[in-house]
Amino acid sequence: MDPNTRVRSFKMPPLENSQNSRRMRRLEEQKRSRSLRVDSARNVDIFAGLSLNDVAMEEEKPATDKAKRPSKWANILMYAEVLEMQGIGSVLPDDFGTAWMAVTPVPRGKRCLLVAYKNHGQGGAYVTLRSRLKGNQLMTFVSPLPTDTVLDCILDENWRTNGILHVLDVLRWKSQDYTQCEASFRFWWRDVKLQELPRAHPPASSSSRPPVFAHPHTFQPIPHFPSLQDPAFLLSTIIPLARDGISLTVPLAPSSEIPNNNQLVTHCQSDGVLFYVSESSYEAGSSLLSAWVPLHPMNPGEESPLEQFSRLIQAIVPSVS
Repeated sequence: MDPNTRVRSFKMPPLENSQNSRRMRRLEEQKRSRSLRVDSARNVDIFAGLSLNDVAMEEEKPATDKAKRPSKWANILMYAEVLEMQGIGSVLPDDFGTAWMAVTPVPRGKRCLLVAYKNHGQGGAYVTLRSRLKGNQLMTFVSPLPTDTVLDCILDENWRTNGILHVLDVLRWKSQDYTQCEASFRFWWRDVKLQELPRAHPPASSSSRPPVFAHPHTFQPIPHFPSLQDPAFLLSTIIPLARDGISLTVPLAPSSEIPNNNQLVTHCQSDGVLFYVSESSYEAGSSLLSAWVPLHPMNPGEESPLEQFSRLIQAIVPSVS
């Protein structure tokens, strides 16, 4: 960019189509829509018409049918826009410290949709993991989750040896739709409900070294931070977590060497940090109300967006080091 052009851009006011401006408009649209639903006493549910009560609904259709009709679980997940940190206008909203929340470290792995059905056999729910775009079935297993539950998850990149499925967000829990609830409530509810789940016995194969898991066994909520008012906390806790990842302890089956309290300490690599507008609802597709700051560069030769963000926070509060 020409230096003169850069100076002119720096002095110009924010454009109406900047990310912040579009974000504010989208939040107001969500609030009006939510108010209309309450006023009209309508219960709008993105899962309306999707039966979760019978595994038979999941039987594979003939190839001709599958080619004609997309999966009913396709494109349900919400995606954050990459946070703009260059260009015209302020990067962070004025209310970033009071109206936003952080979720980090977002682990490396495969984004997927978890759907829990009624299990006609043993206790627990029959769970299906589905691909994020087409909704294709990835794997099935029995879990202690309640039936009629839908979760936004990330399958850990090393799930075969640590058995971890990271839970990002809750869309539905025990027949109740939570997509219209505010993000701050959804993440609190997610943590409470996962904590209440009965502890399942680890598979016998997990007693080996390294452990072996046929399917995810540990449902791990990704840490969330409801307040960003203190820039020092961003620099001392949130950004380091997004940069370094997190170590987790996973229960394993007893072995001859360790008959009691057999555990595995595993390190989960980070992919970055997500920011949510605390009052925002869950919406399918790309959302302006969630911002993504990746750890790794978007293109070869570029700087890490997370390091750019770290410098931005330091510049806002120069006294914080």
